[in-house]
Formats: sequence, C-alpha cells, structure tokens
Amino acid sequence: MKILIACYSRTGFTEILADRIAEALIARGHMVKRDRIDVVNRKSCWHLLFRQIYQYPLVGLALINSSFRHWWLKNYHQPEEEICPHDYPDVSGFDHVCIGGPKWAYTSYPIARYFKQINGLGNKPVSAFATFGGPPLNVFELELIFTPVTLQIQKSGGKPVSTLGVSSNYHELPLIWIFRLVSWILFRRPLNSFTVDSDYGKQNLKAFCDKIDGSVKSVS
Repeated sequence: MKILIACYSRTGFTEILADRIAEALIARGHMVKRDRIDVVNRKSCWHLLFRQIYQYPLVGLALINSSFRHWWLKNYHQPEEEICPHDYPDVSGFDHVCIGGPKWAYTSYPIARYFKQINGLGNKPVSAFATFGGPPLNVFELELIFTPVTLQIQKSGGKPVSTLGVSSNYHELPLIWIFRLVSWILFRRPLNSFTVDSDYGKQNLKAFCDKIDGSVKSVS
C-alpha cells in the first residue's frame, strides 16, 4: 500500500524516528513516500519559548487537574509558523498518512500550520508520531502532544489510527538534566532507554506499524 510520511524535525531527532518508521513499513511491503516539512524562517529556541510561555502556568494546572486538562487541550491557543511549500499538498492518493514533529508543550508550530494547509485527509487513516525531551510520562509528554494532534487530525477530516512517541534524550534549553533525573526517579531507568533505537522504541514502533497494517487492510 502507498503510505506518506510527513515530518518536521528541528534538531534531527524526529527525522530519525521518521526514518525508522519508513524502514519498518518498507520491510512490511508498503510503498513509502516522504514529505519534509520545513519553516520559511528558522527562529531561535528562545523565540519559540516566549511565544507560548504565557500558557505554561496553565500547563501546570492541567497536569494536576484532569477536568481542566480535558477542557484545556481542546481550547488552548495553538501557535503556528509559516512553512515552505511541501511535495504533497494533496494526500488523497495515499492509503495512509503519518504525520510527525517534536513536542513543543503541545503541537509544534509548523505541524499546526501543516494541518491547516494539507488537502485530501477526508476519511483518510492518519497516524501521528512525535519526539520529546523527557521520558514517556502519560500526561506531561504523551497526552499533551497526542490529544491535540488527534483533534487536529479529526478537524482535518482524517481518521486517527495510531500514535508513537519516543524520547529524544535532548533539549535545546538547559533542561535535559531535569528529564534525566525524572526518568531515574519515576522509571528507575536512564532516559536513553526510551529513545527510538532502545528496546522501548523498537517495541512501540512495531505496535505503531501493526496498527497501520490493520487500518490499510481494513479498507483494501
């Protein structure tokens, strides 16, 4: 089957994850095309931080109050960023679309703009992947990225199928030591045990691709 992998990667870690997904899907007999999402003007990490910093106290509240979190993730203001023209502006010719980018509190700004510009997602099976700095915390990392992305897929007319999130074991800001400490405290494991090429990453990549296989077969 014909599958598109569209990816934005600021520091290269999400691109590595996209590579692994492509390799796994090709090994399963799928035809895979790639679409690199890039920004028109690259901004500093500090500029990106300050665009959304006013929301961070509400992120903290969302972490401790599930009722507020469920409301907030549907209603927060999502910044966007201008992106370059991409190779496949209409994806209607694909059987499945995978969209990925880094987690910037929620959805990264270029991916948010991509959802606004892409055509042909109507009734299309869509999967999402992401990288983040810390370990795979259910709320702080996984829910805060994949709940908004799932809603964006649905708003674009797509049918959410699968999600895959792994740690980059990296952060542009001097925060990585915090994530590494949290990983030892909560998981008793080093942060690099949650990266794409770890056992955790390989197991979750397989599960991700299994769901894609199932969605493709169900419409074939």
